[in-house]
Amino acid sequence: MRLGLVVAGLALLGVVAVASLQAAGPKRIVLQTQRTSAQDLEITGDVPGIPAGQSRFVRYGDLAGLAQVAYTVKDDTNFDGPVQLSGVPLTELVQELGFTGGKQLIAAICTDGYEGHFTAEYRAVHHPFLVLKLNGKQPGQWGRSPDQEPYAPYFISHPFFKPSFSILAHADEAQLPLGIVQLRFYAQDAELAELKPPANAPAATMQGDRIAFQNCLRCHRAADIGGTKSPFGWPQLALIAQGNASAFGNYIIQPNRVNPEATMPANPKYDAATVAALTAYFQSAGGKP
Repeated sequence: MRLGLVVAGLALLGVVAVASLQAAGPKRIVLQTQRTSAQDLEITGDVPGIPAGQSRFVRYGDLAGLAQVAYTVKDDTNFDGPVQLSGVPLTELVQELGFTGGKQLIAAICTDGYEGHFTAEYRAVHHPFLVLKLNGKQPGQWGRSPDQEPYAPYFISHPFFKPSFSILAHADEAQLPLGIVQLRFYAQDAELAELKPPANAPAATMQGDRIAFQNCLRCHRAADIGGTKSPFGWPQLALIAQGNASAFGNYIIQPNRVNPEATMPANPKYDAATVAALTAYFQSAGGKP
């Protein structure tokens, strides 16, 4: 679980034109040029037909018209027990937006600056879906998580989650962002290449790269991807790792022991080798951001 902020937004008045998009493939989803409600989902990034640097918006009703899945989810840590969830698989959303080739990396951007990241491989293994109904209720009736985080306007869950890999003491983790207001699409291979260390980097540095992508990138910004929940981005983390490796490692394991006011989650299961791998990665300047 993680902290979140209350979703705030007022409806914008006026007539909204539907975007006229020239997609590379079939597209059934309706994209609007302006936001009309806090419930509209913003779509941006490398999307067919959306000009660079611009966004489009999808209304809840149009999302609800897409192919749906429904599950009794028993292992989502944002809930105290089993819940009935239904919504749109992220793979379905990719198809509806007109993508016809290549791999897409999806960043789910939340109201508090947190980001969940969903690669093509992650989606194929874990089948994440954008939740539209929680126990049969629409977003306006969802309330808050046990940690008092708002679920709305959207969140992402999975039918169930079983880790698909482990690197040292880091196991594959479920991406469970709450309060999603935007989905940003990236050309996956090009975007991840920007984060990778040199091809001849030591094995530990390569291991740290994969751990950092799944764990650190959720709150720490790296160039044009990554969360903004923390004020420390990739360059700042690199400077800390290079300047004081011991303090960097201690902070990863138990942030509150280094800074009592820290809000970063602890990683008590990370052993010395795992911390060393993350430290080596950021000492290499954390890739190229």
